[in-house]
Amino acid sequence: MTWNKLHFPVKETGTIAEVYLNENETLIKKIYKVDGITVSGKPTRYEESDINAAFYNELRWLKELESKWAPKLIDVGDNWLTQEYYGPDLLENYMAGTLHNDVPRLINQCIEMYEFFKEKNVFKRNGSLSNLTINKGQLIAFDFKWARLRPTGIELELHSYDEWLSKIDNSLPKTLREMI
Repeated sequence: MTWNKLHFPVKETGTIAEVYLNENETLIKKIYKVDGITVSGKPTRYEESDINAAFYNELRWLKELESKWAPKLIDVGDNWLTQEYYGPDLLENYMAGTLHNDVPRLINQCIEMYEFFKEKNVFKRNGSLSNLTINKGQLIAFDFKWARLRPTGIELELHSYDEWLSKIDNSLPKTLREMI
C-alpha cells in the first residue's frame, strides 16, 4: 500500500505527528517520532517524552470515545496508528464558504458531540475546524492528543470554544460554556 505524506503549510497545522494518507484516501496514518516532519512541513518541536505522551493520549481517547463522533481506529503500532479517513477537514469548507451547506445541522451536531464528550468526562481542548471532518453528513472530531479528563485543562477548552468553534456560529461558545 502506498502512503502519501500530508503537507498543508498554508494552514499552519500539525505540531507533533507525521501524517500520511493511503493512495485511495480511505485511511490516515499518524506517526509519532522525534524529528518527524508535521503537516505544517516543519519538524516537531517536542521532545521524545512529550511525543510519546501525545501518542498514548491519542490512543486512549480514540478507544474511550469510540462512537459516531470519532474516527474508527484500524491499527496500532509502537509509535503509529491508522484510522479511517473521511475527507478533508472542516477548515477547508470554512475557507471555501460552504461550511453550513456541507454539514447538515452543524450547530446541533457540534452541541451533541460536546454533550457526548461531557458524558465521557473529557475536555477535547482542540476544537479547531482543522480537527473536525464529516462522514456522510455526520460530524466527526479527530486529534485527541491534547484531550484531558475534566476538569483538567479547562482554560484550553474555553479557548477552543472562543477561538475556533466560534467560526461555526458566534453563539456556540456561550452554549458550550453553559454545558460545562
